[in-house]
Amino acid sequence: MINTSRSHPKRSPDPCAEHAPLLRTCGLRCGFGTGWVATGTPLPDLAIQRGNLIIVSGDNGAGKTTLLRTLAGELPPLHGEIRRKPGLDVLHLPQQAALPRSGPFSVADLVSLAGNPAHPWLPAASDVRVDRLSGGQRQRLWLALALSCRCDLLLLDEPTRYLDAEGRNRFHASLQPDTPFCQAQAVVMVSHDDACHAATLPGVQRIRLDNGCAATPRNALQPTP
Repeated sequence: MINTSRSHPKRSPDPCAEHAPLLRTCGLRCGFGTGWVATGTPLPDLAIQRGNLIIVSGDNGAGKTTLLRTLAGELPPLHGEIRRKPGLDVLHLPQQAALPRSGPFSVADLVSLAGNPAHPWLPAASDVRVDRLSGGQRQRLWLALALSCRCDLLLLDEPTRYLDAEGRNRFHASLQPDTPFCQAQAVVMVSHDDACHAATLPGVQRIRLDNGCAATPRNALQPTP
């Protein structure tokens, strides 16, 4: 996981800043080096606000992970721009979350490193080594740590890939920003499943990519009623 948190001196709250987007994109195209993932219509311009849940779907190789890495600041845009709120705190949970190299670590070790958060998905057996958890147990641990982080923007790449059906349904049903289950102010999630339960939640915005381009028309990025 990558957390680009920054500390700043306290100052009086700006009423206008409260309603400003956390992150805004304009004419964004993403890719590696000189190879463009998006060769056609630019991606829809985003204005990610507090409380937003945006689901990005598409086939393998469509550019979903590349888009997430670009929003996280791990890859520079090949075209267009990304404007971030000053001091924006972004947490990115990739598909394959890596353990710190200085391990082995127990569940309690990682929870302590994360500031001892409380979350219903944290394993009860805290003395178990993380590298001995099953794929599903480890993914629930990573998700618990990510969802309990009070960050501005949480980026989740295929977060349910190792979960069983019950775990996937519970995750999707509970994924609402700025709640006890998910304490991030806004969430962008990549999913292969266009019909996942989270996509039907009120206010969800959806983008479907097709070979890196927006298969959804640019003016169709609208919340689910």
